[in-house]
Amino acid sequence: MEERIKVGIIGAGPAGLTAGIYLSRAGIQCKIFDPGAPGGTVFMVHEIDNYPGFPEGINGRALASLMEKQARKYGVEIVPIEVSKVERAGDNFLLALGSGDKAAAEAVVAATGCRPKRLGIKGEAALFGKGVSYCAVCDGFFFKGQDVAVVGGGDSAVQEALYLSQICRKVYIVHRRDQLRAKKLHQDRASAKNNIEMVYNAAPEMVLGQERVSGLQVKDVKSGEQKVLSVSGVFFYVGLTPINEPVLGLVHLTEDGFIRASEDTRTNVPGIFAAGDIRKKSSRQVSTAVADGCNAAAAIEEYLLEKE
Repeated sequence: MEERIKVGIIGAGPAGLTAGIYLSRAGIQCKIFDPGAPGGTVFMVHEIDNYPGFPEGINGRALASLMEKQARKYGVEIVPIEVSKVERAGDNFLLALGSGDKAAAEAVVAATGCRPKRLGIKGEAALFGKGVSYCAVCDGFFFKGQDVAVVGGGDSAVQEALYLSQICRKVYIVHRRDQLRAKKLHQDRASAKNNIEMVYNAAPEMVLGQERVSGLQVKDVKSGEQKVLSVSGVFFYVGLTPINEPVLGLVHLTEDGFIRASEDTRTNVPGIFAAGDIRKKSSRQVSTAVADGCNAAAAIEEYLLEKE
């Protein structure tokens, strides 16, 4: 079965939801396709304190819920299904859906975002869901009163370590350098926590355990000394991998897989627009994703008028 829509939006994160809000308000029919929870990676963030309008900060799930509610208010349909592939169909595009059906769209917004990058060490994949996690907000509760390790030194790692410190007995922040990359505000907050311990110059080598995680083996990058942190959970925050599978072979990508698109979100393929974290840019924040969604809607409106 093939349905016809004006604009197909792939991804229900801040970029996709914003594009849907602006398109619907402009009277342009659109559908958002996403098998996950609306909000994308924002849904997994414990606290967002740099998004304008929330001086006291806001929980990621709460912000995602508000964005979803606003999109639905304007009639945006959010379909909980995956888009596996986008193909050309003359001047239009065919979206292959996870159900086996297809949707024909005059324009497409790729707002697919990113997924957490895997470090690839021994035990990481085998113990995923058994103590290895990439989302503290999702899984932190299961480690109440236990010791855990957070791998990474950026904002996400430190923010999630702060969240875990409210639940867990002890939180190790494992970083391969001698100082964190996170903003000073987050570093200061972590330093003030009695149950957060920094493990610097440490490269994770192996997640230990059989049925469940029992420890994390790390190696001192300067001395070569190995030691084991006795933890029941390991949370990885070592970067992001772009989710570009739906448009592979169709649009131009960077060497690391992000979509090349201009500030107005236009790609090399007329009718395909890239918004949010999937687009090559210097900053990936909720505010930049929202801006992309707005720009994509404006560019699509112009594109559709040009087609008439």
